[in-house]
Amino acid sequence: MELAEQLRYLILAAERQGGRMLQSALSKESITGSQAEVLRVLEERGPLSLKELGFLLICEGGSPSRLVNTLVQEGYIIRDTHPKDSRAVILRLSDKGVEKSKRVTLVEQELYTMISRKIDKDKLESINQILCELLSEEPIASSLQARGFMK
Repeated sequence: MELAEQLRYLILAAERQGGRMLQSALSKESITGSQAEVLRVLEERGPLSLKELGFLLICEGGSPSRLVNTLVQEGYIIRDTHPKDSRAVILRLSDKGVEKSKRVTLVEQELYTMISRKIDKDKLESINQILCELLSEEPIASSLQARGFMK
């Protein structure tokens, strides 16, 4: 087996397992990992246009229209008319969305604490550096940089 192939499958397995762990932790909130990311990005960076939000999301490529529509229907996001362009909308969290995002933050922190218990800080820094090197010239790098996950 090639080392590069092993790395590919280990990354895939880690991503899938991490997704399962997050989804399990979020199940009590009745929200998906992707929906949680939308709420967190809007809490941290909002209000945003749909295009701006889509650029910042790591969970999904392309337009997050369906994700946003679901969150609007659930009452977590409010669509406002863009102040400079009446044809465009700006997305922001409702009070309900802010509360849900705060609960999501707590769930994420529990997951990050668990990961930090399994892998010491020096190893986490090394893994993160290696993954940054792997992704540095990929299109997703600009979104990761904008979110502060890469330099």
